[in-house]
Amino acid sequence: MIHEQSKMLELMREFLGEDLVRLRVDGYDLHEDFSREDTRMACTIRHVDGHTDVIEGRGVGPIDAFFKGLIERMARDYPSLESLVIDKFVVVGKLGDGRGSQSDALASVTVGIRNSRGSHFEFVSESRSVTRSGIEATLRAAEYFMSSELAFKKAYKALQNARESKRPELVARYTDLMSQLVKNTSYSDVIEQIRSEFEGSR
Repeated sequence: MIHEQSKMLELMREFLGEDLVRLRVDGYDLHEDFSREDTRMACTIRHVDGHTDVIEGRGVGPIDAFFKGLIERMARDYPSLESLVIDKFVVVGKLGDGRGSQSDALASVTVGIRNSRGSHFEFVSESRSVTRSGIEATLRAAEYFMSSELAFKKAYKALQNARESKRPELVARYTDLMSQLVKNTSYSDVIEQIRSEFEGSR
């Protein structure tokens, strides 16, 4: 699936251009109550245009808290995110030659996501902090599905315009694009309505 994701990401990058969703983490504040297994996180993320959002979440552990906060905040503009679930979380420590302390070893985190169609996707990030790697891998997932929803809506609009202007070559192009994008998008009322209209018109 990683290979297929890479191909789809390149397709979305080509289609969306500057509209491709790109986010980065500036930093976070974390509070954990071990006895209650309660984690609260406030994470600042920066968009490509420079503006920032503070993602506040609460859960069982940092990644659960960040994921819940991220979905709650971003689903306002990308409602399909609400139907995503984390179904895998793997941490691998990349140790050196064993000499001296390994406490600063690279931590590779894989976050698995399942969409509403039951498809599984994986996102990986590495840093010298397990929490940072987990946050960044989760953010890569959000970027991917936000871009996917945006591309799906934009491609459908382009397809409608191509039909109205009687451009069969563009109709074929956008029909093929939507056929690929539909595999990545997750459930929302708007997405399901577009998907139903698209599949009914083929």
